[in-house]
Amino acid sequence: MKRGEFLSTITGPISLACVACLASACSKEESGAPAAVNAPSPSSGFSVNLDTELKSVNNFVAKNGIIVIRTASGNSAASFAAYSAVCPHAGATVEYNASSSSFLCAAHGSTFSSTGALIQGPATRGLTKLEVDISGTTLRVKV
Repeated sequence: MKRGEFLSTITGPISLACVACLASACSKEESGAPAAVNAPSPSSGFSVNLDTELKSVNNFVAKNGIIVIRTASGNSAASFAAYSAVCPHAGATVEYNASSSSFLCAAHGSTFSSTGALIQGPATRGLTKLEVDISGTTLRVKV
């Protein structure tokens, strides 16, 4: 077998495998919405000890697919905001940038304000806001 024949013989199946992988990565759930990569599950909520974390305005904690930001002083629920870290465009994880007080989805470039509102797409809506509850110095995110 000559080199040209060999290369054309193996590149066809490899190309097909690559296309199948890409199609699988872009698949949608039955509802038609993009499949979420890191969606928080009902059991993945978490607690934050306000004595040790989120002590200053614009501090944030990100874990379990959730981002919590301190937006004001004081330990009332109104002083914090919690959002799903799942980008509504394609389910990639967004990150919070404290220096610009905004969220960025590095996968496709969507940006969101500190309130979770959409600034720039391709996402077509803002981040999902979650409820927080405070008991003493413990903040709990309700999922």
